[in-house]
Amino acid sequence: SPLNARQCKAITLAMSHSNHLSARRFDLDWLRIGAFALLIAYHAGMAFVSWDWHIKLARLSWLEPVMIFTNAWRLLLLFLISGIASAAMLGKGHHGFFASRSRRLLLPLLFGVLVIVPPQAWVEVQVKGAWAGSYAEFWRSAYFRFDDHLGLILPTWNHLWFVVYLWAYTALLAAGLALPAGIRQRLGHGITAALSGHRFLWLPMLAIAAVRISLASRFPETHDLVQDWCAHLVYGGAFFLGVAMGPAGPMWAGVARWWRTGLLLGMASWAAAALISMQPGEPHGALLAGLRALRAIQAWGMIIGLLGLARRWLAHDHRWRQPLAEAVFPAYLIHQTLIVLIAFWVLPHGLPLAAQAAILFGGTIAGTAAFCWLTARLAWLRPLAGYGPRKAQAARPMAPRLA
Repeated sequence: SPLNARQCKAITLAMSHSNHLSARRFDLDWLRIGAFALLIAYHAGMAFVSWDWHIKLARLSWLEPVMIFTNAWRLLLLFLISGIASAAMLGKGHHGFFASRSRRLLLPLLFGVLVIVPPQAWVEVQVKGAWAGSYAEFWRSAYFRFDDHLGLILPTWNHLWFVVYLWAYTALLAAGLALPAGIRQRLGHGITAALSGHRFLWLPMLAIAAVRISLASRFPETHDLVQDWCAHLVYGGAFFLGVAMGPAGPMWAGVARWWRTGLLLGMASWAAAALISMQPGEPHGALLAGLRALRAIQAWGMIIGLLGLARRWLAHDHRWRQPLAEAVFPAYLIHQTLIVLIAFWVLPHGLPLAAQAAILFGGTIAGTAAFCWLTARLAWLRPLAGYGPRKAQAARPMAPRLA
């Protein structure tokens, strides 16, 4: 019998919903690309501010407030998108999830610790006067001593701590898949219910603030994996919240409703936090607690604001999206080593500040692009640099593989 109008409408809605779930989230791709681009610029900026880092050039006093704008939310956003990406992968099936993610993350991590990161440590111990020999001698006799005799714990993963933490959270997620499906469903529904309505806006802010205020002084961020409890609660919480959100879950209604408010709160709290941070001396007591609360408001406000902006304005494809999305991981692997080596070359030349900045930023961009281009074309280097297999490129999975 012919279908009536109501049946046709139901089928159309079901097909639309199915297409929506299977569509790639271009907005998350663009947001991930932008966040990692900011990360590279941030690390280059670390050579020009007063905060401790591997090597220092001239100081740009105006740069610190600009960098404060991103350091409250940038990494949280990346862990959140990583969780969303993991949920998208699990939506296609659980079989082989952990093995696939481990290969994708641990091979580049091992390559990074053995080959990419050591030049950073070599530069740092030279700048600090703990080593005066060649890089080859440092790598052969000092880097693998598994101690801190040069003032650094060696070997090290430096900026690749993000990969270590992402793998650890992925391992916890994979372990959770052993729970009965009913328990997992109730847990997901509970998280969704807890963050429904206006709670989606203020409850994560409150949680981040509570963790930072109560634990940040006792457990300062170290990136050593073992004792980094404050960071784990914040970054791991963002990752698992992303898993709960998924690429098309009900919490995206909260993003659509609150992203403008979040953006305003994020900008206002950044301005207030920047003013406090610019005051002489280190904040303490109530002022420190207030600063951490402001950064928690900024963190979640900016995250939902950026998610909403991207969903509204960046939910489209472009010929540059796929190559840029694929190059994010290799660019992340190599960028900091290039920054440190270029800064080490620039340091003794006494160049004007503008020339130092131009060489550092320009050289990092050029070197990163060259590394991505080369590793993408050498089959044996692709998995070591974080690229997926060539046959996966045409598949276009729903969400970024590493985000």
